[in-house]
Amino acid sequence: MRESLSIIRGATRADVRTDPFPHLVLHNALPEELYAELAASFPDPKALGVDTRKNNERWNYFAYKVAKNPSLSPLWRDFIAYHASQAFYDELIELFHEDICALYPHRFPNKAALAKRAGTRKLADFANASVLLDAMISGNTPVTTAGSVRTSHLDLGDKLFSGLFYMRPDDYDAIGGDLTISRFRPEYDTAEKRNALFDGAYVDDRHLETVTTVPYAKNTVVLFVNSLDSVHGVTVRQPSDKSRLFVNLVVQVDPPLYLLHEDGRPAEYTAADYVSPRAKGDGFIKAIIRKLRAA
Repeated sequence: MRESLSIIRGATRADVRTDPFPHLVLHNALPEELYAELAASFPDPKALGVDTRKNNERWNYFAYKVAKNPSLSPLWRDFIAYHASQAFYDELIELFHEDICALYPHRFPNKAALAKRAGTRKLADFANASVLLDAMISGNTPVTTAGSVRTSHLDLGDKLFSGLFYMRPDDYDAIGGDLTISRFRPEYDTAEKRNALFDGAYVDDRHLETVTTVPYAKNTVVLFVNSLDSVHGVTVRQPSDKSRLFVNLVVQVDPPLYLLHEDGRPAEYTAADYVSPRAKGDGFIKAIIRKLRAA
């Protein structure tokens, strides 16, 4: 059964933490034998088209590509398919519905409002699904110059969940690359003050307090509900010829939960009567305009 592949099958509501935003950290998430089989058959990044000569660069191989690639092992194809499925979405909602309803009472007043038809991103769209999931075979390339692949930031507002399943190789000897979960310092006690701190999606760590640091360790899960307070980042990685490997998890909604300014800075939570560009049918045109403005 695909359900037996779930990285959160052992989680309960008691495992969810709400400080500073709803999140879940699980160690030894999968049975040792299953994890070992996944780790031994992790696809070679070069075979997925990754240029491993680049310095500390993020790469993703999306679920729809996995589904269409018969050269990948059946286990990996099943593993990715499950974590981009209706069944996995239902698991997430069972764990986090109380937190989502508390954060977004107008959008999701109760658990029933979260009972959505889920599809795999790129294999489905918002015309035939209410939420879109992706489970990406991912990594960061080796490091030649020390640095963070992504400092403290907010994700895009169309994500309901973000998650990582760490698959640290046994021979991985790099220092750093841990995940930080942070809150704003107490003096930033209004949304206006907090939003003013951002440079695009990023915020300097001097304005933050780190609540939890999740080590980059094998068989470890980090999942969180996205919001304007869900600040997270990756610590500096020191030079190493080893790649940082993981599975990247996303649940996408439309309309977005919150809006960003054109420069990427946080703006505000979407109003109850907000109609997204996709629903109005002008998403494609606006996407072209955004690209032209960025050129």
